[in-house]
Amino acid sequence: MTIHEALFSPTGEPLMTVCLLLLTLQMALILASFRNNRSGRIKALYFLPFALGFAFFYLLMLDICWAHDDTNGEKARPAILAAFGSLPLAVMLLLELLLALALIAAFRDFMRYRKSRPSFESVKETMDLLPVGIAFAKPDGTVVFSNLAINSLSRALTGREFTDLEVFRGITAGEKEAQLTLPDAAVWQLTSDTLDVDSEEYVQLTAADISEQAAITRRLEEKNAKLRDIHMRLDIYNRQADRIVIAQELLTARMAVHNEVGNVLLESRHYLQDPASFDEEKLLQALKNTNTYLLREYEEDDTARDPLAEALETAEAIGVDVAITGLIPAKDPFRAILAAAVSECASNAVKHADGDALSVLIQSTDAEISYVLQSNGEAPALPIRETGGLKSLRTLVEKEKGTMQTAAAPAFTLTIRLPVSSEPLSPSS
Repeated sequence: MTIHEALFSPTGEPLMTVCLLLLTLQMALILASFRNNRSGRIKALYFLPFALGFAFFYLLMLDICWAHDDTNGEKARPAILAAFGSLPLAVMLLLELLLALALIAAFRDFMRYRKSRPSFESVKETMDLLPVGIAFAKPDGTVVFSNLAINSLSRALTGREFTDLEVFRGITAGEKEAQLTLPDAAVWQLTSDTLDVDSEEYVQLTAADISEQAAITRRLEEKNAKLRDIHMRLDIYNRQADRIVIAQELLTARMAVHNEVGNVLLESRHYLQDPASFDEEKLLQALKNTNTYLLREYEEDDTARDPLAEALETAEAIGVDVAITGLIPAKDPFRAILAAAVSECASNAVKHADGDALSVLIQSTDAEISYVLQSNGEAPALPIRETGGLKSLRTLVEKEKGTMQTAAAPAFTLTIRLPVSSEPLSPSS
């Protein structure tokens, strides 16, 4: 069977398919040799089988086209086509076998070259294996390289591959460093930089998954907030403890003095009953010392501490500036409730809002007196939970038939209303 006869037989289509496949693979190897800057000798060795296969395939196509145009057999076939078509089929099979062997040899050489030298494909494969996203783009936003990690991040953020740097610039608001949180709560750190390569400027964008570091940072911030709360409570406790110790020492001293006074009075009584049995000089000196101490103690303020003054001192100690507007109640329970409200709001401003100022507005009518306390700092999360101090404060307010309301916007606001008939007030200082 000749080649011409084989082309128009059932074996013609498989033979043409094999020939076209070999030709396509040889072309791919030639393009790879140019892309990897192989030597001229290697390019020539890759090109020779391709040229032979292309010439053979071209003659096959010409023979098919001539037979298609000359369906009646009236034209004489060109001599080259007649000679080519009259060749035995074994020549065609041998040629395809030789081309296949040349292709295998070229492919093995290509694989050895890729394993021993870096190429564009090997660099791309290596960059795709990195967990860090890397991309390079021109200043106009055209992306020239991007690996799998940054393409995956781009799909999560924009729904498409990373093809335009301007999209990421819009997400990061043009900042060189930014943190992005994905819908799955993963946190990525984006960093952009400018590079000069062969006198051309490129923008390098890197993206790193810092979800674990961000979680650790959040836990540290929560622990620091708890430590600040503990520190503030310890500071308040120390101030109260100092006062308790001083009060205890004063009480002990006064009890000792009172005992001494009792002894002097007993001695005075016995002296009056039997003057000859006592030393009059010593008795007079004891009476003098006792009277001097009692007179000095009387001059000192021995009244109970004002709860509002203590609340203001405590707020100042923890770094909260309290500004009171309006007339301050002079008597309890209104003054005590105001003191409790100032103390609780100042404490919450430091613990929960990182605030340092508290404003207190006092308004009074014939029927009621109201306190509106507002702190600065961060607004509290909704809903506001009344636990601990706020719950105790509500108990005090409702015990006096009053009402208490809390609000979160624009900042934490506490409103207390107390019924009153006639309550003397003192101007705020």
